[in-house]
Amino acid sequence: MKTKTKIFLSILIVSLFLISCNKDHQEPVVLEQSVTEESVDEVIELGSVSINAFIKDVIEVTTGRPFELETLLDEMVVQITDDPYYTEPFGVGYVFNSNYRDITEPISLEPGSYSLLISNYSFSTQRFDSAVHGALSEVFSITAGSNTPLDLELGLLDVAATINFSSEVVAAYPDISARVEYLHGGPGLVPNLIWTTADNARTGYLNTYVGDFGFEYFYVTTGTLNLEITATGPTGTPVTVTKTYVDATANQHYNITIEQGAPTTASLNVTLGDENVIEDTVPFPY
Repeated sequence: MKTKTKIFLSILIVSLFLISCNKDHQEPVVLEQSVTEESVDEVIELGSVSINAFIKDVIEVTTGRPFELETLLDEMVVQITDDPYYTEPFGVGYVFNSNYRDITEPISLEPGSYSLLISNYSFSTQRFDSAVHGALSEVFSITAGSNTPLDLELGLLDVAATINFSSEVVAAYPDISARVEYLHGGPGLVPNLIWTTADNARTGYLNTYVGDFGFEYFYVTTGTLNLEITATGPTGTPVTVTKTYVDATANQHYNITIEQGAPTTASLNVTLGDENVIEDTVPFPY
């Protein structure tokens, strides 16, 4: 009897051990998920920027020859960069680029800081009769769900120069010419133009801006305007007169008249008149 009891107890112990092992090694139960997981793109609420209406109607072009407002606006391009502090000055690109006339509603942008340039930007550093106007905004912020209005007024981004040869000096020096260059201190070519008697009273424009907004940095410089007048004297000897104008910058117009003067004349008066027009008379010696 004792032997049978021992056998029964042994079988019971082994069975309990096996049951315990099976519990420890059972396959995990996978619960069915009530929500199917999908990749959902993050939705960013946009803000916007708008150019105040007054820019379409009232733009004071204060320097140079008169420009027709509507024609000027036809040439304008609006560019916006999201790197307003130029932390990456080369190759930053822009987030918006459109002709001004094609903008029919506020421009949608992601929240952040931006700069805006409106201009009829030209890659030519010097031009006769063709000016570059524009405005570069201060850094502005876009907030989600709201509109940021910008008040912008266009101005001349070039420094303008008009050369007027008097009839007396042309009679005395038929081959007279005047060369004007703008030393801006920045990278790139030095803008310069040459006036002959055929260009009398013509206005030329030298760019004061450096860089290409959106691809490089963009800023307006202050530099030096150099004038060099040359002609052949009565004896066949070259005659040269030079003049330097310091602190030349955008939205200035140098209206320079070259008159016949005495050989000893050395006084050159420069006056700053209304509307940033600088009148000057340069005597050209015999």
